[in-house]
Amino acid sequence: MGEDATEEDRLNVLPHLHLHLEPERRKRAQLGLRNAARHRNSAAAFFASHDVRNRTRLPVTRDDLGAFIRAIHAEQRREQVDYAELRLSPRRFLLDGLPLEEFLHTAHAAMQPLEGPTIRGILLVNRDSDEEFLEQCTARLGDLPTTFVGVDLAGDESRHSDITAFRGLFTAARALGLGVTVHAGEFGDLDGIWRALDELGAQRLGHALAAARSPALLERLRDDEVLIEVSLSSNLALGAVTSVALHPVRVFLDAGIPVSFNTDIPMESRSTLPGELALAAELLGLTTEEVVAVQREAARFVFRTSAC
Repeated sequence: MGEDATEEDRLNVLPHLHLHLEPERRKRAQLGLRNAARHRNSAAAFFASHDVRNRTRLPVTRDDLGAFIRAIHAEQRREQVDYAELRLSPRRFLLDGLPLEEFLHTAHAAMQPLEGPTIRGILLVNRDSDEEFLEQCTARLGDLPTTFVGVDLAGDESRHSDITAFRGLFTAARALGLGVTVHAGEFGDLDGIWRALDELGAQRLGHALAAARSPALLERLRDDEVLIEVSLSSNLALGAVTSVALHPVRVFLDAGIPVSFNTDIPMESRSTLPGELALAAELLGLTTEEVVAVQREAARFVFRTSAC
């Protein structure tokens, strides 16, 4: 969507704002290997299986990166999505020999021609990233291809709650006009959400389940129009909530906080965006059309550059 898109244009868009590449699962599928076991109700096992130091992980290549992006585009088209933002973490590709510059160029080359839906990238850094990697990413921000529209911080909050090391990268990203979203409050505490807002400048939050416990934080999110990226199936699959009925999305909506519905890790949770919207409708006692209207309203919060 261009900067000159009208409000009416944006509200006709069905966006998908929180979606991960899932290279390990896609590589297994590509090779015809049996899918790894789902990590139901076990966030620790999920994060361990995605640790780049995991010796059992499959190597990935430049060609894989392009193929995975094109596969996601086909999936999003089938789900009738108009615009998707894809979280792209370069670390495992770098460890398998692909330089950061080539990672960015390859992702851009794959995303740039795609239409129906448009795919845009969000550069994802993990909470356990080392200083050298963060410096490398920060140095590249000014030369990011135009298909990259934001940055994200993800990973295991319970083990890596200190975000001090990421301030420089996120300050640089904001100065360049990149969007900022942060995974916070999924498995971490309220302090992690406050710090994501105050120290990293988060404009959107991934999950933010803990925010439902704080009237002051709910008020802050409402007043600042910080969108919460809700992922019902993913939160259930990893045990962040024990049942969908206990998910706080109703609290967010009742507080006047904007939300979007997302699959997050669809190969892990075996979810689709239409499935998420139907699940939300059932949970909230709304019609599918009413939930779709909420999702279309979230198009106001897509991250854009002048070239998008």
